[in-house]
Amino acid sequence: MKQHIDKILNIYRQLSLPLKVSVWFLFCSLLQKGLLFFTTPIFTRILSTEEYGIISIFNSWESIISIFVTLGLSYSVQNVGLVKFSDDKDNYQSAMLGLLLTCATFCFISSWLIYDYLKPIIQLEEKYIFLMLIYCIFKTIMTMWSLRKRFEYHYKEMVRVTILHAIFSTMLSMMLVFLMKDKAYAKVLGIGIITVIIGGICCLDFLRNSKKLFNKVYWKFALKYNLPMIPHFLSTMVLGQLDRIMIKNMCGSSKAGIYSVAYSSANIISILNSALHASYNPWLLQKIKSKNYTGINMVVNVILLSYMLVLWILVWFAPEILTIMAPREYYEGIYVIPPVACSMFFMLIFNIISPFEQYSLKTHFIATASTGAAVANIGLNYICIQKFGYLAAGYTTLVCYIFFAAAHYIYVKKICRNDMDGINIFESKKIGLLCILVVGIGIFSALIYPYYMIRYALFITILVIMAIKRKRLKSIIADTHFLNYTINKSSSGV
Repeated sequence: MKQHIDKILNIYRQLSLPLKVSVWFLFCSLLQKGLLFFTTPIFTRILSTEEYGIISIFNSWESIISIFVTLGLSYSVQNVGLVKFSDDKDNYQSAMLGLLLTCATFCFISSWLIYDYLKPIIQLEEKYIFLMLIYCIFKTIMTMWSLRKRFEYHYKEMVRVTILHAIFSTMLSMMLVFLMKDKAYAKVLGIGIITVIIGGICCLDFLRNSKKLFNKVYWKFALKYNLPMIPHFLSTMVLGQLDRIMIKNMCGSSKAGIYSVAYSSANIISILNSALHASYNPWLLQKIKSKNYTGINMVVNVILLSYMLVLWILVWFAPEILTIMAPREYYEGIYVIPPVACSMFFMLIFNIISPFEQYSLKTHFIATASTGAAVANIGLNYICIQKFGYLAAGYTTLVCYIFFAAAHYIYVKKICRNDMDGINIFESKKIGLLCILVVGIGIFSALIYPYYMIRYALFITILVIMAIKRKRLKSIIADTHFLNYTINKSSSGV
C-alpha cells in the first residue's frame, strides 16, 4: 500500500504547475459536487417536490439576474484582462471590483423601484429576491478572487477557500433546514450567509493589494468587451436555466423540482468542465498570444475522448444514480439525464474553442450565435413541453446546445482561416465522430433503461473487451503524456 502511495506522490511531484492546479481544482470541484451529491438525498427526503422546485427556481433566476447585476465580470473578461494587462494585475483587479460594486449598487436600487413589476414575473417572495441580489454580488467577488489565484497558479489559497465555503455552506444549510419553518428559504439562506462572509474576505484581499477602484482604461476595456457579450452570457443562462422556470409556470413547482433533481444528477459531469476550464483556458490564451499552436489538436482530442468515456458511465447508470439522489416520486425524471449530460459535452466543445473568439475580441458573433440558440430553446420548450410534457425540455436543451457548439465551431474555423494564416488547429472529422458517438450513447442508454440485465451484460462485455485490448489502450493513454509536456513547455513563459 505504501509503495502505491509513494508512486502516486512521485507522479504528482513531476506534474507541471498548471496540471497541479487542474488536479487541485478537480479535487475542489469533486468536493463541492460530492457534498451536493451526498446531501441531495437528505434534502429531497426532507423537502417536498414543491419546496425543491422553489429552490430550483431561485437558483435559475439568480443565474440569469446575476448577468445584469455583475455584467458577467467573473467570466472570460477576467482571464483576457489578466493576460493583456499582465504587468498591472493588481490595479486591473481592483478596477474590476470597483466596476462590479458600481453596477451592483445601481441594480440593487433599481430593483426596489420596480419590485412590483418583477414579483409577478419571478414569482418569489421579497426575501428571496433580496437574498438573491446580495448573493450575486459576493459570489461574483469570490469567483473573481478564485480566478485570479488559478491564473497565477496559487492553488493552495484557492483550495482552502473552496473547502471552507463548501463545508460550511452545506453544514449551515442543513442546520437551518432543520430549524426553520420555511425550509426552501433556509437552504438558500445557509449558502448565502457563508458566501457573503467569504466573499467579503476576498474583497478585502483585493483592496489590500490595490485600492484604485476606478481606472478609465480598464473600465472602458471591460465594458467594451463585456457589454456586447451580455446577450451571450444571458443566452447561456437561458439554455441552462429557463427550462425549469418554464416548467414551473406550465406544469407547476412539483414538476420543476423533479426536473431539477434529474438535471443536477446529470450536471455532476460539469465538474470536469470546470476543472479543465481552470487550466486549459489560461494555457490556450498564452499559446494564442505567443502564436504557438503546436499540439493543441491532440490535447483537444484527448480531453474530448476522456470526457466521453466518463459521460458514458454516467448515462449508463443513470437509474441507479437517481435512485440514490432522490426518493421514488422523483424517478420519472430519469429520462432527462441522457440529453442533459450530452448537452454538457457540447458545452465543453464551446469552452475548448472559445478562447480564440475571446482573444480576437470579436465578441459580436459570440452574442449572435448564443442568442439564436437561446431563442430556439424558448420556442422549442414552449411547443414541446405543451405537446410531450416537461421531460421534453431535456431534449430541446440538447438540440440547442448542438446548434450552439456548431455555430461557434464554424466561426472559430473562420477566425483561424482569416487571422491565423489558415492553420488547421482542430481535427473536424474526429470531433464530429465523437459528437455522433455521444448522442448515440445518450439515445441508446435511454432506450434500455427498463432492461437492467441487458445494461449490466453490455457493460461487463465492454469491460472485458477493454481488458483484452489493454495494451492498445495503454499506448493511447501514453499519448496523454504529451499534454503534460505541452503545458509544461508553455507554462515556462507564463
